Amino acid sequence: MRIAWLDCSAGASGDMLLGAFIAAGADLAHINAAVAAVDPSLSVTVSSTARHQIAATKATVEVNGTPHPESIPSEDHGHGHEQGDDAGHGHGHGHGDGAGHGHEGSEPTRSWADVRRLLEQAALEDAVRARALDTFARLARAEASAHGVEPDDVHFHEVGALDAIADIVGVAAASVSLDIDRLVVSTVVLGGGGQVRGQHGGIPVPGPAVLAILSEAQAPVIGGPAPYEMTTPTGAALLATLADDFGPLPPMRIQQTGVGAGGRDPVEVPNVVRLVIGETTDRSASEIVYETNVDDLDPRIWPQVLARLMEAGAADAWLTPILMKKGRPAHTLSVLVGSGNAEMVRAVILSETSAIGLREFGIRKHAADREFTTVDVDGQRVHVKIARYGGQVVNVQPEYDDVAAAATVLKKPVKTVLAKAIAAGHDLWS
Repeated sequence: MRIAWLDCSAGASGDMLLGAFIAAGADLAHINAAVAAVDPSLSVTVSSTARHQIAATKATVEVNGTPHPESIPSEDHGHGHEQGDDAGHGHGHGHGDGAGHGHEGSEPTRSWADVRRLLEQAALEDAVRARALDTFARLARAEASAHGVEPDDVHFHEVGALDAIADIVGVAAASVSLDIDRLVVSTVVLGGGGQVRGQHGGIPVPGPAVLAILSEAQAPVIGGPAPYEMTTPTGAALLATLADDFGPLPPMRIQQTGVGAGGRDPVEVPNVVRLVIGETTDRSASEIVYETNVDDLDPRIWPQVLARLMEAGAADAWLTPILMKKGRPAHTLSVLVGSGNAEMVRAVILSETSAIGLREFGIRKHAADREFTTVDVDGQRVHVKIARYGGQVVNVQPEYDDVAAAATVLKKPVKTVLAKAIAAGHDLWS
C-alpha cells in the first residue's frame, strides 16, 4: 500500500503544501490543467529555494501570467502569499498579509455558493472536485462559525478567492496525481503570541477559523516556537480534507520526498512542509468499514446505492436486515473501502441514502495475491481470477457474466460451463 506522511512541524499553508506535493513528484501539467479548468486566468509556477539551507520548492500562483499579489513576500510573517491572508477570507474580513495587501470592503467578492458552482461546473476529475469542494466547505463552515453567520453567507474576497482556488484545486489535483492510498499528518504547529491584520482589525493567532477547522477534524495541534501564524486557514482545511490519520511517521520503505517552502525564511524554524511517500512495511492493508442503520429509505433505491458505492471505489458494500427500536424493520448498510476512496464513499452514503451519520471502523485486510487471465470453454473466452497464497494457487474464480454468456451461446447449463472454467483455470497452473 502506498502511504505518505506530512511533516507540519513548521505549520502549513496552501503554497507550502502545493510545493511539497510537486517536489514529491506530482505532475505540474496535471495541476495546471485542473486549476485552469476552474479559472483560465490561474496557473502555478515553481522555483527552487532554500529555508535554513534546506533545499525546497516554492509554488507561486500566477494570474494571467503575473505573480499573484498575495505571492509577494512581506516582512513580518512566516508563510508566503497565504500567511495572514486567511484564504478562508471569512464573512467580510479577508486578512491582509501584513504588507499592504489587505482587501478593502469595496473589493468584489465570491460567495461560498459562487465558488461551489465554479467547482461543480469545472471539467475536473471527480476525485479532484470532491477534495476541493470538501476543503472549501470546511473553510466556509469555520468562517461561518467564527462570524455567527450561515456557511452560504460566507464571502471570499475576489483576490483571496483566486488565491485559494489555485492552492486548493492544485493540492487536490496533486494528491490525486500521486495516487496515495493513505496520508498521515503530523501534529500541526499553529504558532501564536501575535495577531494578523484583518480588514476590521487584528485577529488573534491561532485564528478562530484555524481552530474550528482542526477541532472538527480532531487533529492534534501545538502552539509552536514562533510568534506568528504558522498554519493558515487554507492549510488547515487542506490537511483536514486529505488526512486519513494523524500521528508520527508510519512504518514504510521511503520512495520519494518533497519539501515545500513558505514565502519567508524566519529565524525560528525552517519554514517548510515535508511530504514523505513510501510503501508500507506491513503486508496487511489498512481499510475502513462504514456502517449506518437506515429505516426510512424506499427499498427500491438500494440497488442503485450499492452500485454507486462500488463506482466510488468501495471494495464491497452489503445490506443486513435488522429490527430497530419500536419494532421498525430496517437495514444496516456496510461498506468496505480503502482510505484513498473513503471520502467519495462517505459522500455517496450521505447524499444517496437518508442517513445523516455513519460509524467508522478501522480494520486490517489480508489479501491473497491475485492475477487475471482468460480460459477457453468450448471455444468461448471466459475471464478468471487466480488467487495465490504462499506461492500456491488457492482459488480460481471465473467471471460470472462471461460464464452466463458462454452458457447461452453453447446452450448448456450455467453450472456446467462454470465447472469447466474452474477446471481450465486450475489446469493452467497444474
